Amino acid sequence: MQPRTRPRIEVDYPVTFTGDQLSGNGTLTNLTIAGAEIQSQVDFPIDGRLSLLVQATGARPPIVITLAVVRWKRGDRFGLEFVRFDGHSKQQLEDMLNPHDSSSSA
Repeated sequence: MQPRTRPRIEVDYPVTFTGDQLSGNGTLTNLTIAGAEIQSQVDFPIDGRLSLLVQATGARPPIVITLAVVRWKRGDRFGLEFVRFDGHSKQQLEDMLNPHDSSSSA
């Protein structure tokens, strides 16, 4: 297993997801720009493809990930790799992960 190179933040965000044959909701428990861990009773297979709608706290609009792939699962948790974002969602996620960088824009 390779060490992680991107910062990970612990979160507690509601998430709704849809795959080819399964859909449901859960709780996003940690997050990086490259992926996330979700706790849910839905049992997606490894390599399963899905889209996500993450409702972050505050007045932020939802983050829409149009394609994510399940990379691992353990019990009621599974890990995702983000492949494709909708619109400005990737920039919004980067701003959430690096809040000190957003204050320097003029």
